[in-house]
Amino acid sequence: MTIKAKKLSVFLALMAAPWGGVATVGLAGRATRLGQRNVNSVQERDAAYRDGFFWGELDAQHGRKLQPSVARWNSDKDRASFRVGYEKGYKSALNSKSAPQRQ
Repeated sequence: MTIKAKKLSVFLALMAAPWGGVATVGLAGRATRLGQRNVNSVQERDAAYRDGFFWGELDAQHGRKLQPSVARWNSDKDRASFRVGYEKGYKSALNSKSAPQRQ
């Protein structure tokens, strides 16, 4: 290795070192956030909840009354998730309808 190549290697190593610290600090902060289980993120990953949210929004947008069809799901847990998602989606769509529209 030539002297010029050695100097370049040292220079690049010194320039890259701070970025390693930034990455370490960033990942450490992310790990603590992942440890805190957020109820919303758990619900948003649940298929029954997402399905209920979708159908709730759709029913509200089409002016249908609040009437979730929980029979689509087999387990009691999934039915409860669907109902919660449906009600939140329905209310969300109604709130967005009543909010003033920007033009």
